[in-house]
Amino acid sequence: KGKKGKGKKGKKEKDLTPDRTYESLFEELIQNEILIRPKYFPINNFVSEYSYLASQMRLNDIEPMPSIHDIKNLITQYCILPLGSQAVHENSPHVKSIVFAGPAGVGKRSLVDMVCTETGANLFNLSPSNIYNKYPNKKGLEMLLHMVVKVGRAMSPSVVWIGECDTVFVKKLPKGAPFDTRRMKKDMPKWLKLFKLEDRIMVIGTCRTPQNADMKPFTKSFEKHILIPKPDYATRFELWKHFVMIRLQTISQNLPNTAELVNID
Repeated sequence: KGKKGKGKKGKKEKDLTPDRTYESLFEELIQNEILIRPKYFPINNFVSEYSYLASQMRLNDIEPMPSIHDIKNLITQYCILPLGSQAVHENSPHVKSIVFAGPAGVGKRSLVDMVCTETGANLFNLSPSNIYNKYPNKKGLEMLLHMVVKVGRAMSPSVVWIGECDTVFVKKLPKGAPFDTRRMKKDMPKWLKLFKLEDRIMVIGTCRTPQNADMKPFTKSFEKHILIPKPDYATRFELWKHFVMIRLQTISQNLPNTAELVNID
């Protein structure tokens, strides 16, 4: 005749910097190059074209590779709209973390800049190569993650970028690795639990080889996974037109004015 269990109460988040202002924390993160300036990359610069071949393949029950146009729509749905609007954020599924995976040169980092440009978000860089020599030991890492959440929450929207995020979750370090990339492996799932429903903060990871990561903690830390493929034929055609027009504009600007040409007879 069991006893009625008492409801578990969530642990209250502990403030590790109660005597510091947001301005001082903001300044410290800038000085340590944790808070960085994203590159200006509007969504109009992300050239893509709808894949009509893919739509025909789906009619025949064949699932094609995602096109760049599909990727653009997914990032708008999961990242740009919830981060850019508090109303959309509160009424859409809460996605705390997402990973962009794909080969080198497909524009994964540019997509992170695009999200920040379109939403006006702050950009925090927690890539392993950027934090390995900053805020040492476990206490230092705890303080760093606390500061990122506190500042990111107060000055939302905010994006936390983790480049080469697969190296954070590898089981064994490769031989000759200059430093341990697994510093955040155990703390990241606990850290993501601090994100509240009303917080417009998103963790975006980028990587080339997600298959090298330990899948259990990797999928636990990143809720959504988007494959960024190489451009298909339709998108390559649009890219060629885009760059040719830019080049023609540059040439036309360098040509002399016809009114200034000397008539030689």
